[in-house]
Amino acid sequence: MEDLNEEKKSSKKTIIIIAVVALLAIAAAVGGTLFFLGKLPGLSEQPAATTAAPSGPQITQSNSVYYNMEPAFVVNFHAGRKQRFMQVYVAIKAQSEDALSEVERHSPLIRNDLNILFAKQDFESIQTPEGKEEMRQAATKAIQDVLAKYSNGVTIDEVLFTNLVMQ
Repeated sequence: MEDLNEEKKSSKKTIIIIAVVALLAIAAAVGGTLFFLGKLPGLSEQPAATTAAPSGPQITQSNSVYYNMEPAFVVNFHAGRKQRFMQVYVAIKAQSEDALSEVERHSPLIRNDLNILFAKQDFESIQTPEGKEEMRQAATKAIQDVLAKYSNGVTIDEVLFTNLVMQ
């Protein structure tokens, strides 16, 4: 009977020792984490005084306004024996709301000219980044030509392709 009591006492001591060691390990892990993250109370970080100018590109305020031409342009191509399609979402960047109202006012004519321009493209050449850039610049020129002919001297900055899918 005494052996059984001694065994129970040593078993309880072992469990208590394991529990205390586990709690100490958890406390040390939490304390170490807080220390390395600098979150311990009483540890205030002194901000470093720097006199150097900020590095990297400088951000400047832009007065640009944008107009999304909806719906997207969809044109088809005949590439050899296959029928190919291209879908282009176009946004127009300008410096004034007046320019965008003129774009909206003449949007049927602009859409017509852009549809013709996109349909004339060579499918192989517009698969390259250079070909896409040339098409974007041609679209910009097409819109600028319409505005020069039919509006009161306003112009746009550029055309942006916000989404372009070819298959």
